[in-house]
Amino acid sequence: MKKSKENQIELFVPGRVCLLGEHADWAGQYGRHVGYCLVIGTDQGIGATALPADELIVETPLPTPDGRPSGRHRRIRCRLEPADLLSAATDSSEFFRHCAGVAHEVIKHYNVGGIELNIHKMDLPLKKGVSSSAAVCITVAKAFDAVYGLNLFPHELMDLAYRGERLTGSQCGRMDQACIFGKTPVLLSFTGPDDVRIEPIFPEGLIEMFIVDLSGEKDTVKILADLQGAYADNADLRDALGADNETVVRRGCGAMARGDAAQLGEIMTAAQKNFDAKVAPSCPEQLAGPLLHKVLSSENIAEHIYGGKGVGSQGDGTAQLVARSPQDRDEAMKKITTEFPEMRCFPLTIRPHLPLSPV
Repeated sequence: MKKSKENQIELFVPGRVCLLGEHADWAGQYGRHVGYCLVIGTDQGIGATALPADELIVETPLPTPDGRPSGRHRRIRCRLEPADLLSAATDSSEFFRHCAGVAHEVIKHYNVGGIELNIHKMDLPLKKGVSSSAAVCITVAKAFDAVYGLNLFPHELMDLAYRGERLTGSQCGRMDQACIFGKTPVLLSFTGPDDVRIEPIFPEGLIEMFIVDLSGEKDTVKILADLQGAYADNADLRDALGADNETVVRRGCGAMARGDAAQLGEIMTAAQKNFDAKVAPSCPEQLAGPLLHKVLSSENIAEHIYGGKGVGSQGDGTAQLVARSPQDRDEAMKKITTEFPEMRCFPLTIRPHLPLSPV
């Protein structure tokens, strides 16, 4: 984040990929077992500029239905009154309801003015499990923080973004806002509704991954509703999101810390198998994931990857795969878009943490 002009702030917030531990955040809130997940920011994200204003003003490029740039823009102006912001946040037809929700939470807790937020870059796949809505919410929270010098801690910004998005009726969990940590892998531990522990992971080696927009359809609301409805009475589901998940995430964090791409890929493949066996049956219509499994089992890319799995709530939204090398990643992405022309691929590079130099 840097000032590019007088009073103008430059911002960038990436999306978020749940590498391991999908659904663990809400499962942990039930108190049956600590929920663990390993997340990281995407290479893609939201770029914006922010200025002080007397109201909430947001302008953004409009994507096409499949998430590509359309060349069109949309703009909102909303008075900085709690009732006006709440009305916009709870209007399901309001394109900027997430922005209004966060603004509502900010002025509720802090004595600030408005902002003019110009989103000039948005290359995240929308509604694909990479937290595009959470990235927008974090962007708004960071804009208020930077413009008015609030000096908020990351967990405070995350809370504003979470509460603002929940005002819209979204059933988002608390892992989504971890996009605030950018490209640092983060372990999140959930022990209750508002109890989240955050720990960074520092890889010792390079891990080349990529995500695939499957260009399919998924209903995240139904997935969450079905899984939460089945959780209390389904032992397999509780095991999958509890003890099984803890084992997977512990192994995954170890592989990530060592920079062991091969083992991370193997862990992802095993995690997907367990998910298919124990979680998917609770919402078979949405979690069958025919497109996801076509990509994961494609013989054309087998020589280029160590393994992979679904992303986020799973289903036919997005896949993530661990490549054997940068060249293998590029070749695999090329083969996927040739075999499945409607799909799009995005690189995801996890870089090693540089150790401190000895004094």
